[in-house]
Order: sequence, then C-alpha cells, then structure tokens
Amino acid sequence: MKLKEITAFLESLVPTENQDKWDNSGFQVGNPEKEVKKVGFALSVSFSVLEQAEREGVDLIIAHHPVTVSGIKSVVPTSYPEKLFFYLLEKGIAVYSMHTNLDVSPLGPTAIIAAKLGIESYSPIVENPPYGAVAPLPEPVTQRELFDKLSSFLPEDVFRVINYSPDSLVRKVAICSGSGASLIDAVIGNVDVYITGDVKYHDALKAVDCGLTVFDMGHFGTERLFYEKLVSLLAKKFPEVIFILLNEKSPFEVIYRC
Repeated sequence: MKLKEITAFLESLVPTENQDKWDNSGFQVGNPEKEVKKVGFALSVSFSVLEQAEREGVDLIIAHHPVTVSGIKSVVPTSYPEKLFFYLLEKGIAVYSMHTNLDVSPLGPTAIIAAKLGIESYSPIVENPPYGAVAPLPEPVTQRELFDKLSSFLPEDVFRVINYSPDSLVRKVAICSGSGASLIDAVIGNVDVYITGDVKYHDALKAVDCGLTVFDMGHFGTERLFYEKLVSLLAKKFPEVIFILLNEKSPFEVIYRC
C-alpha cells in the first residue's frame, strides 16, 4: 500500500484544513510513493519512539504531535528537532501528524475520553474552533469516583487535582485533552469538574478562587489514546497493513522522599 493512499484516507476522515493556523498537521517527512507495510502510532516523535520504530520495521509513524510546528533551516544531526528529521530521512521512516485537526474531530482524544465516561453527545466548550466537550454525565458520581474512573483508563501520567472535594457530586463535566487551561474561563460556573492537562500555577489559583474543580490528568495522559478510533478504521480499510502502538511514557516523574 502506498503512503499517499493511507494519508488520503486519513484526510478524508480528519481534514488537514481543520487545524489551527499556527499548527503543522499533515506530512512531516516522507515520500508519498513509498510502499507501507507497517504503521506505528505514537503521541510524539522522540528518539525512543524512532529507535523502536526502526527495530519494528515501521515504514510510517502516525503521530498526534508534529515533529515541529516551526520551520527548520537545515537538516543536520547536531541540533534539535532537526536531528529528528535527519534520523527519519536516514532510516527512511515517514511521519504524518494529526494534531489540532484531530482535537476538534469526533475521532479525537477529547471525544474518546467523553465516550469512556458514557457521554454520547456533547457541545464544544468554544465554538470556533470547536475545542473541548461539555455534557452531563449519564448519572451523578462523586469527585472521587470520577477521578478513579479516569485513572482506570487514562495512560499513566502525573495526575493532579485542583479544588478537590472527594464526596461532592459531579453532574456535569467539561473535557479538553492536552493543554486546556486557556478554556478555564469558558467553563467556570458551567460545570462541576473540568478534565484537562497542563494547568499552570496561576490558572490553578484562578480555578480555586472561582470555585472550579479541575482534574489535571496530564498532557500525555489525556492525549496518548488519540489513536483508538483511527486504528480500527485504518485496519478495516487497509487489511494488508500491520498497525502497532509504539511504546511511550510521560516525560514527567514523581520522586517520593521518605
């Protein structure tokens, strides 16, 4: 199967024109005429992912994050992220990114989290572009129960809570995978819990002062499952291609002092 056939199918599902103007979704590197026998999914293109892709004989990496969202002036093995491109070209591995265009898609990570919470339909937090999801839960749960549910299916990351009240009931939630702190103002007073990642200190203070509970489940934690709806559609369309999930973990660790 040629690379251009796979990417054409992906773009029929999740058009690249739906990405934010600052983004760099789509082809990162590769020859559209390249024959593809094995595809690997990865949230981000890192050296550990690339080394694994080479060992596994992966021809194409479908990533959520672009290799870079800014331009590069040279492809040399001495600076970052340029040396990622150098490695990809040297090893003949193609990369196709589905970033903010996937974030606003019903196939994206926000929609996946909503579905795992039993939410069948939702409204976006903001309309243009339609980021996030706002909806009532199928039935009320406590904050503790909601946190336990999320941590049961989200990939391991550094999970943090803001304005946490374990026994308070949660009837309505907002969800924005990845970095959603910029949408805090839009959900204050409208939901019981906001589920997102990458919340900074002053955004957390704002949430506390405004009475909003936030579950910061990590950028990695809320986006790593981006591939789940895509892989079944791709496997059905291209049964002759092998699809695998490349191993990754959050770059953040917690050190406990005794």
